[in-house]
Formats: sequence, C-alpha cells, structure tokens
Amino acid sequence: MYYVISIGSNIQPEQHVAAAVSILTETFGSLYLYPRVYTQAQFVESNHVFINSVLVLKSSLAATELKQELCRIEELLGRDRTDPLRSVKDRSCDLDIIWQQPHWSEVWKTELTESYIQQVFDPASTQAPIQLGFQLFSERPAAIYFQAQAGDKFIVDQKPDALINWLETSLLCN
Repeated sequence: MYYVISIGSNIQPEQHVAAAVSILTETFGSLYLYPRVYTQAQFVESNHVFINSVLVLKSSLAATELKQELCRIEELLGRDRTDPLRSVKDRSCDLDIIWQQPHWSEVWKTELTESYIQQVFDPASTQAPIQLGFQLFSERPAAIYFQAQAGDKFIVDQKPDALINWLETSLLCN
C-alpha cells in the first residue's frame, strides 16, 4: 500500500522534520518527500512557525499498524501523545496518514484541500531548509533511498519527472 503522510513541526522544526525523515527512511527504506515549506499555525494557538511537508512511502503494514509506528516516532521526537490537548499545542513532530492507495498516483494532490497541504505545492510558499546528514534538501521534491546493508542514505534530488521515473524503478518495485 502507498501511504501519503503529512509531516509537521513547530518546535525546532528544521531539526525535528529532518530527524523524522531520517527515522522514516531507516524504518521504511525509500520514500518520496515533497518540498518543505514554512506555514503559519492553524488550529493551534502559537507564535511558532511550522514546517510542513508531505511524503509518500510504501509499506505492507495495515493503516492502523502504520499509525502506531508514526505515533512511536512522534513520541521518540518528544511529542506527548497522552496529553489530551496535544492537537492544539505546539509540537515537535506530527505525522498523519492523509491518504492511502494500492497503486502509485498523485490523484490525492487535488483531493486534499487543507491549507497546510496546499501550501506545500504552492510555488509562492517559503521553502524550509532541511538537512539530512551532510545533504541539504533543496526546494524541489526529493526521493530518499536508504540502503540498509551499508547504512548509507542518499537523496535523489532532481526534476519531478525524473523522480517519478526513479520511483517507478525503485520504490514501486520494492
């Protein structure tokens, strides 16, 4: 199953988004990460700016099992999942399944209308610098590959069409 995951943070967001992406690549292997952008808090009373993005990963886990894993990562990065007010407070990491589908497609981009999601794809949005290891993400989408045998990560950061071709040969075949 292909899962579309929203990722956000407004507590040390550059560090927490990078850490979440790193953990996700170690856990699930390859993933496709869309641009990271600064957004204003919505439904959260805060003066802290968010970094939001969207990523796609492939997993054999059921949605409920994947959500448990996402919650584990949030907790690992400092989110208190037991706080009943956690949805309206600042957060170090917020990972949510926002779409799932059995085959690769970007149809969800037109179906999801939340402002923070749409800002990820808005060329006028301010890009957020995120660094994974020694590689700095650019403003373009990135396919991230984790080679478990060597413990190496690398970012394939190219034009979107090239990334889709890479997905078809790498992520989609795994």
